[in-house]
Amino acid sequence: MPKRVDPLERRRSIAEAVFRVTASRGVEAVSLRDVAAEAGVSMGMVQHYFRTKEEMLLFALDHMRDRVAGRLQARLAHLPEATPRDVARAVLGELLPTSEDSRAEAGISVAFYSRAVVTPAYAEALRQGLRGLLDATTAQLRAAQRSGHMRPDLDAEQEAASLFWLAHGLVGPLLIGLYTPQAAQALLDHHLDRIFT
Repeated sequence: MPKRVDPLERRRSIAEAVFRVTASRGVEAVSLRDVAAEAGVSMGMVQHYFRTKEEMLLFALDHMRDRVAGRLQARLAHLPEATPRDVARAVLGELLPTSEDSRAEAGISVAFYSRAVVTPAYAEALRQGLRGLLDATTAQLRAAQRSGHMRPDLDAEQEAASLFWLAHGLVGPLLIGLYTPQAAQALLDHHLDRIFT
């Protein structure tokens, strides 16, 4: 009896190959053929799961969000007695490209931005992902303020946006070595110390 293949798992493995090709050669170098070779499957198999390169890249973007979310859940699981500040620090820290995986993902994300300028579907996928992360950060700070862990005189929505975009803005400088991971984290900590009691 032939082995049954999980279609979602197969699509994810192809997305991982997309990441490896993009990380080594840039998003413009991604083709169905190159991804098939990287994944160790036939081009016909890649086309079975993805009709076009754009469809494959959009799935890869979604899969990248799942990877980040999985790492964040694992990070938070190691903080059982976490304060709201600890949680905010973990979430924002996960946005920084400080590990091999997060650096590869950040490089891929930056590459997608250039395509999103001219490809509405990529722009929408990026907007959805960023909006979800920003909304989660805002909800976190609102909860921290209600529980007395954040200064009551501050606007939680504005503080969340400031922290989130600070972390997001540090991605490029970290990728090119202008900031070290320690310096970037110290900058985030400075702002966290300012708003948390």
